[in-house]
Order: sequence, then structure tokens, then C-alpha cells
Amino acid sequence: MRDSKLYDIAYFISDLMILNLLWIIFSLPVVTIFQSTEALFHSIRLLRKDEGSSVFKEFWKGFTKHFSWMLINFVITVAVILILYVDVRFFIQQNTAFAYILAGLLLSMGLMFLITLIYTFLTIQYYEGKLFGLWKTSFLLGLGHLPQTILIILTLLTALILANIMPILFFIILASVSAYVIDIIFEGVIRKYIKKDKE
Repeated sequence: MRDSKLYDIAYFISDLMILNLLWIIFSLPVVTIFQSTEALFHSIRLLRKDEGSSVFKEFWKGFTKHFSWMLINFVITVAVILILYVDVRFFIQQNTAFAYILAGLLLSMGLMFLITLIYTFLTIQYYEGKLFGLWKTSFLLGLGHLPQTILIILTLLTALILANIMPILFFIILASVSAYVIDIIFEGVIRKYIKKDKE
């Protein structure tokens, strides 16, 4: 039984460290990185609400819950990145104003895709429906709540900078802390829609 605030903090930090380690281990095959990321956000949400069972059980539950959906997301993401890379590089090599405009438009589309992808991991924790509906909802939430989206992107950029400065943080706690902060930001978005559904 938890009998002190200090114990609560230590217990919480140890859970974050375990989740960080699980995320890294389950992401190692690379093709499972999306499933691992969904599992991380699933576990973080329950940890914040002090719900669920053990950290490992909840992580595994999140990892397997939408396995095929996340695999499809991974394949599409790889394809989009390759297409954008080839096309943008091609247009830049043309060295004309029109080509630069087209490259800029493609990069803008890539940014919208990235926002949709990020929100997919968050929205799926509350979503019940089909995969296309998940993409549509994630796209609308990401663009419809730009202040929160910017904060989420800044959180990810900060994590990348810290990982470059102190790589050890990445292996200890950085991924889980970033997910924790992002989940708090996203809760401010999704809470409005949950309230509407209850009314």
C-alpha cells in the first residue's frame, strides 16, 4: 500500500521508465513501432488516471488491440515518405520558381499527413469505428485545434533535441515523458467532445 508522497513519485517514475523500455523493445523490429507507440499512449492514459492493471499487461493490451490498423498506417507512412522524398528532390533539382512552389505544396501536404498521423495514436484511444473514420477524425482534430497541435509538435521537437544532447535520456525516460505531456495536451482537445457525447 502506498503510504507516502515520496513513494508515489518513485512508483510513478519507475512506471514511466518501464514504459519507456517496453516502447523501445517492442519498436525494435521497426515494423511494430506504430503498435508500440499506440501501446505507449494507451498505457500513459491509464497511468495518468490511475486505472488499469500492471504496466506490462496494459502495454501488451494496447500493442495488440489495433495491430493490423497500425501495420497499415506504417506501410502507408513509409510509402508517403518515399513518394514525398523522391518528388520534392526532383522538383528542387529543376531549379525553377514553379518547381519550388510544387515542392512547397508537397511539403505542406506532408505536414498535414504528419499531423494526422500523430493524432491517430491519440484519437484511437477514444475512437470506435472504422480505420478510414479514424484517419478523418484525426485529420479534423489536428487541423481544428492548431494551438494544441503546435504544442504537441513542439513537445516532439524538444524531445528530439534532448535526445541529441543527452542520448541516455532516450533510453531511460524521454519517450514516456513526451507521451505523458502530449496526452495532457490532447485531453484538453478530446474532453470537449466527450462532454458533448454525454449531454
